[in-house]
Amino acid sequence: MNKNIEMMKKLIEEKKQKGSNSKNNRKAEKTIGSAAKAVRNKKTGGVFDK
Repeated sequence: MNKNIEMMKKLIEEKKQKGSNSKNNRKAEKTIGSAAKAVRNKKTGGVFDK
C-alpha cells in the first residue's frame, strides 16, 4: 500500500515537471469587446395566440 502511494507521488511529480517546462503553457488570450447576440426569451405565436 505504502509503495503504491510512493509510486503515485513520483508519477505526479514527473507530470508536474513535464507540464512546467513545456513551451505552450500560456492560456489562450480572450477577445474583449465582442458581445454575445441577444437571446429571444419570449415565445410568441402558436395555436392559442389570438
